[in-house]
Amino acid sequence: MPGAIIHLAAGSLMVLIGIYYSKDYFRYNHDIKEFLLLIIVCLSFSLLPDFVLIIYYTTYMSSFCTALLYHNFFSFISAIVAISGLLILRYWIDIKRKPILIMGLWCIILHVAMDLFIEESSIWF
Repeated sequence: MPGAIIHLAAGSLMVLIGIYYSKDYFRYNHDIKEFLLLIIVCLSFSLLPDFVLIIYYTTYMSSFCTALLYHNFFSFISAIVAISGLLILRYWIDIKRKPILIMGLWCIILHVAMDLFIEESSIWF
């Protein structure tokens, strides 16, 4: 799994993709709050599956193996929730900020995919 800077870079890239993906949504909502909400959602959702490791590295409450076990479990659950959320948003619910939530859920899926396919190098990179 890559480090924090790589995850934040992926979240930033998802912000740009979100602006391009939902350009009609942002064309009618010129409010800066919508752009800020997209930035906050993409960056926070791109770090959300790592909250167990963030707690571990700030407190060292348990062993790394235990934290990694909980991290893998939470990543698995968050991927299932994100995929389910995408299906629910696509077919059953129509809300005002739908494009922003969709990009946030894609950030979670991207995070889990990065954790699966990229080797760990350090806490930051």
